[in-house]
Amino acid sequence: MPLSSLELSRYRVMKHLILRPTSERNSRANLLCGLCLSLAIPFSLVAVPLPPGSTLLAPPEPDPIGGVVVGGGVPVPFVSGGFSGTLTSTVLLGDALNPFGPGSLTFTYLLVNSPGSADPIDRLTISSFLGVLADGSYQVPAAGLPPTLVTRSLLGDTVGFTFVGTPIGLGELLPGATSALMVVQTSASAFAPTFASVINGTGASVPSFAPAPVPEPSSLALFGFALIGLAGWVRFSPRRG
Repeated sequence: MPLSSLELSRYRVMKHLILRPTSERNSRANLLCGLCLSLAIPFSLVAVPLPPGSTLLAPPEPDPIGGVVVGGGVPVPFVSGGFSGTLTSTVLLGDALNPFGPGSLTFTYLLVNSPGSADPIDRLTISSFLGVLADGSYQVPAAGLPPTLVTRSLLGDTVGFTFVGTPIGLGELLPGATSALMVVQTSASAFAPTFASVINGTGASVPSFAPAPVPEPSSLALFGFALIGLAGWVRFSPRRG
């Protein structure tokens, strides 16, 4: 579907914000101005990359579509000093809209702030996404409160969703509220248990899922040398009998 001129302008603003290294973003004020501008332009439902060091307005996308649940899918409770609730983390294989291919995993997160909580929830972070490509969004149509921002740390290991008040966002996740389905499509082919952090002043850790750790090149090289050495020892070791 071709983009309208307004949608194209929005996409260019988003791309500018995403691809500029954090060190080159002049100030928080400039970032907020860019986000306000992108809020004023209708969103195009297209995949937006989430490289390390990026902060962007959380894009609404129709994903995930289809796929098989291969992990999670059960609400897990958490409790902190000022709030409590549940986090449902789900791992999908075969999401038709995953931009990284049919064998890549999609991770979804649904956050609920209990009605009895004293405080709202500001932020959810999950790790580790180190070494994988990622696309962050929330599902539309949204049944709950959309996150305002999606972020990725400089190392690329931590992905976060932030709920911000007006004029940039629709507000924090208040007691009794449920978030929209937050989605991270990845190039990962395996997943592992991890912990997510639910934050507002105080924080709560809750079991979750993320991509399995990707071996570093140096580790792979050492493993390869070990295999070569083992093969040589077996070949040239004296045989008995």
